[in-house]
Amino acid sequence: MQSKYQQKLKREESVRIKKEAEEAQIQKMKAIQREKSNKLEEKKRFQENLRREAFREHHQYKTAEFLSRLDTELPDRSTRPVAFPDPQSSTWARSRAYKDSLKEEENKKLHKMKEEQHQKSELLEFNQQQQEEARTKIHQAEHRRVNNVFLDRLQGKSQPGGLEHFGGHWNMNSGNSWDV
Repeated sequence: MQSKYQQKLKREESVRIKKEAEEAQIQKMKAIQREKSNKLEEKKRFQENLRREAFREHHQYKTAEFLSRLDTELPDRSTRPVAFPDPQSSTWARSRAYKDSLKEEENKKLHKMKEEQHQKSELLEFNQQQQEEARTKIHQAEHRRVNNVFLDRLQGKSQPGGLEHFGGHWNMNSGNSWDV
């Protein structure tokens, strides 16, 4: 009776040890996954910061380029009458100039795309024309061949020793074959 009780205790102990080992394994895997997740999150943050920095630099560059273009387009300040500029109108003018430049770039891109499309259509038309000419040549050659066969057959019948003297006749339905 006591040995049964000891065996039961041993089984319970082994089940408990097994559960603890499984739990430890699960905790270890969770820690590994948490670490991977943290590394991925850190990498995403780093990439986002790089992207923001690149965008900021690009924005600064474009702003400086735009302002320098505005400065070169405006007449010399010494020849203009001195007046206090209206901050709203200058902001509006800069905004308008920026929008105009964007529109001009868009129009250039559109014109370029139209030109490329026109070239593609001309090339396609040229290819189709060449294919049609090739088909016409093949058709004419086949027509000439059939006419020549027909004329040869006619000449062969009208001359002594022609096709009918050989005991057969030309079969037009089966290509270049003789029916005997």
